[in-house]
Amino acid sequence: MKRLFSISIMWLVLAGCSGPKQEDSSEVSLMRVPPPPQDQNKTIGAVDAMPVREDGEMSGAASGIVTEKKFIKTGRIEFETEDAEATRKTIMESVRANKAYVSRDEENRSGQAVSYTIVVHVPAARFDTFLNSATKGITNFREKSISNEDVTATYVDTESRLKTKKDIENRYRALLTKANTVKDILEIERELGEIRTDIEATEAQFRQLKGDIQYSTLHIVFYKPIDTSNPFLTELADAFRQGVGNIRAFTVVLVAVWPFALLAIGVIAGLNWWRRRRKAAEKKEAAELPS
Repeated sequence: MKRLFSISIMWLVLAGCSGPKQEDSSEVSLMRVPPPPQDQNKTIGAVDAMPVREDGEMSGAASGIVTEKKFIKTGRIEFETEDAEATRKTIMESVRANKAYVSRDEENRSGQAVSYTIVVHVPAARFDTFLNSATKGITNFREKSISNEDVTATYVDTESRLKTKKDIENRYRALLTKANTVKDILEIERELGEIRTDIEATEAQFRQLKGDIQYSTLHIVFYKPIDTSNPFLTELADAFRQGVGNIRAFTVVLVAVWPFALLAIGVIAGLNWWRRRRKAAEKKEAAELPS
């Protein structure tokens, strides 16, 4: 009996020892990762061998991306002209000749001059040609400023973000075709709606940026002085200004002497009251006398 009991205990111990060994062997087999292919190792080695600049970007052909510089050119000119109609005609002819377009055309009149403001959008490659032809014959500029803003980083960033968002949208559409439950479908459609809104907003920004790059903007302001050398009108204007000055001076004096004016008004009112009392008393005495 004791021998049978000892054999049973030994069998249980051996069974317990053999179990964990099998589990360990299965875990090891699951954790084994096959070595990378030889081509992949070559690729990794090639990338590691590429030269890297101090700022962290790959230099030369290592970066693999050569981006053309993007600029937004804007300008503003202001000048005086003797013939506003002829100047405006010259500008409009230059607009048509250089395939530009006008987004603003205003005329303002003041007491001394008539000014015109024209905002022209011209293809960037024809900006200098348009500027020279539109201001032909103009030598003295009251203002002339040209700026050329480098927007390459903004362009590349916007283009990259737009591509990334479209890739995400395509992944969501692929997931939508594989969704099996209503909950999953609704969740994916919600995410698709949000990413589509982001894509449309980014596309609008990108279109605006590309439009500003393709078309340079030039603000043109020219003015013609108004002749005010008529002696009669000049004298009339001076007399009017002098009259306004006299009214202002009289008002100032009146405010300065208001205590005396108030005292004079009080004295006059008191005298009138005393006279009325005196006349009333005289009439009363005359009425009391016997006839």
